[in-house]
Amino acid sequence: MAVAQPVTYALVLAGGKASWSATPKASLPIADGTLLSRTLDALQAIPELRTIAVVAPTELLPTIPAPFLPIPASDDLWANVLKGLQALQPEPSDLLLLCAADMPFITAEAVRRFLKAAWDLDADLVYLAVPLAAVQTFCGDEKVHRTAVRLRDGELTGGNLLLVRVAILPSLHEWAQKAIRWRKNPIRLGSLIGWRLLWRFLVGQLSVQELERRAEQLLGCRCKAIVANLPELAFDVDKPEDYALAQRLSSRFLIG
Repeated sequence: MAVAQPVTYALVLAGGKASWSATPKASLPIADGTLLSRTLDALQAIPELRTIAVVAPTELLPTIPAPFLPIPASDDLWANVLKGLQALQPEPSDLLLLCAADMPFITAEAVRRFLKAAWDLDADLVYLAVPLAAVQTFCGDEKVHRTAVRLRDGELTGGNLLLVRVAILPSLHEWAQKAIRWRKNPIRLGSLIGWRLLWRFLVGQLSVQELERRAEQLLGCRCKAIVANLPELAFDVDKPEDYALAQRLSSRFLIG
């Protein structure tokens, strides 16, 4: 039986600054646009997204065209999410796509593939994981440096978007705050994750399914991960070398 497609909003998080530049990262040029314009073009081409809000630095707000909702960013990620919710006014049962604005190769087709798979799962939280080998293949002969974890399912790197039901956002924030607060305290962090899972992770035996179950225990909702060959959604610009690589690859993927 097919699952009815839920109402879905999108929130683009474009508040970050480039560590090597005084300008907002989302305004960095790529091909014939910017990182932000590529993100907006991709999302606007997905008619299933009801409304798209963009949290961005003040200097970028005049460049954000209608029908996007421009929102001034703060320095706090969670505060930016709350600002987006206030502007969008979704119902608790609706879904919110949280999308980073630093993916130079994002496409509507890649986002749509993720959303379609996520909608079919009928979960409260859906995370994208991409095989590191798929990112390397996408980049060809270029050397790729991505943060990745080795699981029983393979070596995976995270996608730069998350689909979450609005009703669970408070519990998601509470868990994330604990993880950030305890990140330098291995004993407290281990107690949060669970020592058995932590050990299985260290020896490379932890599976995606085990992580899903633990996330459900922690958040009290249905959590799923999608493992998919969508390297366009796993390539982000965090460091100057990422941006340099994106500029080199753009001649192959974005021009002509």
